[in-house]
Amino acid sequence: MDQAELPGDASTLIYLAKVNAFGEAAQCVARILVPPSVWREAVEEGEQAGYSDVTAIRQAETDGFIRRVELSTADRTLAAAIAGQHNLGVGESEVLALGQTIGRAIVDDGRAARTAMALGIQPVSTLFLPVIRQRVGVLDEHAALALLRRLAIVANARASVVYAIERFIRGAT
Repeated sequence: MDQAELPGDASTLIYLAKVNAFGEAAQCVARILVPPSVWREAVEEGEQAGYSDVTAIRQAETDGFIRRVELSTADRTLAAAIAGQHNLGVGESEVLALGQTIGRAIVDDGRAARTAMALGIQPVSTLFLPVIRQRVGVLDEHAALALLRRLAIVANARASVVYAIERFIRGAT
């Protein structure tokens, strides 16, 4: 995967903030594009709830790794259609509307990933970022596994998923 700008959902921002991995993620994707509903969910509502990881998300924006984007009228219309037809939240729908143009999007919700595939968008899980980093030669196997495990803990990932990604990492070297 090239160093592209990819739209990402709130889970992505929260998971990366919780494990302090924005710098590591920046070695995989050039920037995470954040639509309004995702920002509202991850940052504004996070601040209201007193979540400490909001500071890391705001810092990633200051550093230029996160870029907030407004949706065009066409993107808003598409997001509303996706939300209605696929029973998705507004944030995931906005991410997929942006992903339609790019062809990829970072989403962690299973329904959002299945919807992305149905729409011809390649879903990328936050848990898969260590694999991408390893594939582009940024991480060795040990470091990729360590990052995967940190992310898996905060994502409350199923063991079978983590083991499958671990096998993929081990097979990549």
